[in-house]
This record gives sequence, C-alpha cells and structure tokens, in this order.
Amino acid sequence: MYTWDDVKKILILFFTWRILLFIPLYVGYQLIPYRPGYHYTSTAFFVNRSSLNPVTHFLLSPWANFDGIYYLLIGSRGYTVEAGFFPLLPLMLHPIKLIFGSVTLFELAPYLTSIAFVSLFSLMGMLFLYRLIRLDYDTTTAFRSLLFLLVFPTAFFFATVYAEGLFLLLSVASLYFARRRQWLFASLAALLLTATRPVGLAIIPALLYELYVGEFHKKHTWRNLLKASPLLLSPLGFVGYIIFNNITWGNPLYFIYAQGQFQNNRSVEHLVLIPQTIFRYVKIFITVPMAQFEWWVALLEFSAFFFAVALLYVAWRKKVRMSYLLLSLFAFLLPTSTGTFTALPRYIVVLFPLFLALALVLRTRTAQVTYIVVSVFLLGLLFALFSRGFFVA
Repeated sequence: MYTWDDVKKILILFFTWRILLFIPLYVGYQLIPYRPGYHYTSTAFFVNRSSLNPVTHFLLSPWANFDGIYYLLIGSRGYTVEAGFFPLLPLMLHPIKLIFGSVTLFELAPYLTSIAFVSLFSLMGMLFLYRLIRLDYDTTTAFRSLLFLLVFPTAFFFATVYAEGLFLLLSVASLYFARRRQWLFASLAALLLTATRPVGLAIIPALLYELYVGEFHKKHTWRNLLKASPLLLSPLGFVGYIIFNNITWGNPLYFIYAQGQFQNNRSVEHLVLIPQTIFRYVKIFITVPMAQFEWWVALLEFSAFFFAVALLYVAWRKKVRMSYLLLSLFAFLLPTSTGTFTALPRYIVVLFPLFLALALVLRTRTAQVTYIVVSVFLLGLLFALFSRGFFVA
C-alpha cells in the first residue's frame, strides 16, 4: 500500500521531529527553573545521584517525567500500589532490565533502551496509520495527517515513556487488520490495546462495525460467524487486568479506585455530565487568578475539549469511516465523563481521525502553515514546561 519513497518520507519526518524535540529541553533548562516543590516529578529524583548517573542530565531525564516514572518503576519491580497504570507498557519494558542485568530501568543503558522502545512504537504507529489512511485517501492526505499529528502541541508524549505511542500503534493496527478482514490479527492487537489503557475498550465497537460491514452486511452465515470468532479475544487484556487486581488487592476494580488517588478531581464513583464539567471550568476561569499556572492548564484542557469536538464533527461531515469515529468517540467520552478534562490534551493526541479531518479541511497553504506554526510553538512551550516539572497533560 506504500512504496519505499513513502516509507523514506515518513522516516525522515519522524526522526527530524524526534531530534528537534531536544530544542525545547535546552531552552527550558536555560530559561525555566524546575518547579519548586515538584522535584519528585522528575526522573532524576529517582536516580542514585552519588553514582553520577548520566540519566540526571537535563537532556535525558525529562523523557520519563511524571507518569513515565511509574511505568519505569512498575517495569523495574512490579506493582505495589500503582494500579492506575495499565500493565502492557511496563510488561514490555521489564525484559529490558533483565537483558542488561540491571537493578532498575533508571540506569543509563536500560533507560535509553526504554526511550528507544517507546519511540519505536510511535514510529510503527505512524507507518500503520499512513497505510490505514491510504486505504481510502491519496498520499498527500495521508502524509499531511501524520505531519499535523506530529506537530500537535502534546505530540511530544509519543517520544516519552508513556503509553501513547503504544496505544496509537495497537489501535491503528487493529483497525487496519479489520479492514483487511484479518480478524485474528485485529483481535490480538485489540487484546493488547485493552491492556494498555482503560479506553482501549473503545476498539470493540469499532471492530464490531467493521465485522458487520465486512462479513454480515450482505449475508449472514455460520461460516462468517466462525471467521469473526477471534473478536472474542478483544477484551481479554482488560479482563486479565481485572483478575490481577482482584488477586493482588482483593478488588477487581481497584484500578478505578487508584485513578481517584491521583488528586486530579476525577470522579471514579459515577459519571458526570459534560455540561457540568464545562460549568466547572467556567467557574475556574472566573475565580482562579490568571497569574496562576493552573488557570492556563485549565484553559489548555478546555480548548482541547472543543478542538476535539469540532474535529470529530468535521470528520463526520467529511464521511471519515464510521469505525474510526466510533473508536474516537468512545475514547473521548470516557475521560470527559469523569468530571474533569484533566490530561485531555494528551488523551486526544491518539485520536487519529482528528488529524485526518484537519488534513481534509485545511486545503490552503495559508491555513496549513498557520496550523503548523501555532502548533509547533505550543509544542515547544508545553514540552519545555513539562521538562521543568509543570504538569501540562
């Protein structure tokens, strides 16, 4: 579905983007003091400084700040109480520690290998995404979708020790194999996806749609049902983690409780209507001083919500395939129905139909350049802040 020239363009785009991400780290280090009282959010905080570990260097430590620390901790010594972090990424990082014979993943060689791993997941996700989009659109639209995705303000999470790159890879791969009616591969990718993040369950309605279109739209036979039977594997990653929670903590839904311990105002006991959350944010804008960093984070989260809503609507109007929209809609509604838009700027970066919609609607050179310039500026700013202990998503 793509030529070597296509692959070469994607590789050049990705590695150029990956290298340029070092610029915000340097600028942030020169201009922004690490946020007072938040040194525990830095990878360097968990490193044995007496050993002069190079991981503490300002160009290395930020790649696993905040949540990345916990993925490395779980990958190093298993779970203790960090049940809010789903297991697939730590499981994939754990063998790195064994290969190097190290005590933790915070030592230089396993640390760099972990960063390389998550970057590889992201690159593979980009390659699969290009191939998926090419099933319906031309090369220009496919490449532009990747470009618009990589310059998005929170796209730097694809290069950090977070689950975003893995989530993108597995969701796109599952849909691609479903489009090719390779149900076993689609189901295995979905199984892994549901062990990556809770919203991985959003792949199931998308696959059911593809199943209907691919196998049952014209005829209903037992043979078709048998071919689709591997889809029963799809939720097993999620089910397996529920069983693990029950064995380890005596509560199959302990991971939901753990989410409520993150002090991010997320409701874990009941769903909250989105209008209520919007009203809460309006109150923040009125009552919290603009000089406070949290006011600007709230603005970022609020803007991300409406950005996603607008582009989901555009994608629907542009007749983007329904399975893609179902995946994005469910993956969007689950976190936004918890009473907060916290981390939403990061959550929506894996919703690839948003960037396909941008590629379809931004047709003029002026519009494209404007989006790229604004996004690149915000990408650099947010990554610089993130690297200095300021939570942005």
